[in-house]
Amino acid sequence: MIKIVEKIIESIKLRPGISDMNEVLLRDIVQDIIDDVSEYINLEDGKELPTKCISIVKDIVVIKINKLGSEGVSSESYSGVSQSYIEDIPKDILRKLRRCRKLPR
Repeated sequence: MIKIVEKIIESIKLRPGISDMNEVLLRDIVQDIIDDVSEYINLEDGKELPTKCISIVKDIVVIKINKLGSEGVSSESYSGVSQSYIEDIPKDILRKLRRCRKLPR
């Protein structure tokens, strides 16, 4: 599992604004998302995350990083500038996740 975390971190750091992010925080976020995805797809303990889920994890990590510091805020407005935030996983990512999901036995 550590190999996947390193691979994801290496790839995520290529994206703008993430390369200078705190390594410990980034590793923690990546591990949390891997755990969440593994649980959602009903991955058996000790099994490696499927390769097709790596891009899903990266997408969710980027969303999570972009929301850092604004958790719990659904929208805000300052001096006529308005921002809205995604509250759930976007439909396209959720669709990919569902394809990876196994029904529990």
